[in-house]
Amino acid sequence: MATIDNKDLQIIHKEIESMNKSIEEMKLEMDEAHAKVEKTLSSIKENLFNPHEGLWSETKLNSQFRHETKRWRGIVGTGVVGLIIKQIWDFMKI
Repeated sequence: MATIDNKDLQIIHKEIESMNKSIEEMKLEMDEAHAKVEKTLSSIKENLFNPHEGLWSETKLNSQFRHETKRWRGIVGTGVVGLIIKQIWDFMKI
């Protein structure tokens, strides 16, 4: 009877070792996956928020360009409307 209990304990011990080994392998796989995610997120962060080359920089430049061209559109638009009105006025005088 003692040998049966001893064999059962050895089987249980091997199963526990196998599970521990699986858990360790899973931890390694998860560490690798987390490292990949961290690397990807850091590259995304760099692409978005880099003050010199990122999307944030491009957005600021685009906003600045729109703000600067807004003034010129008003001036040029007023001139074009004035020329159209002048042409209509001159046409009606004839």
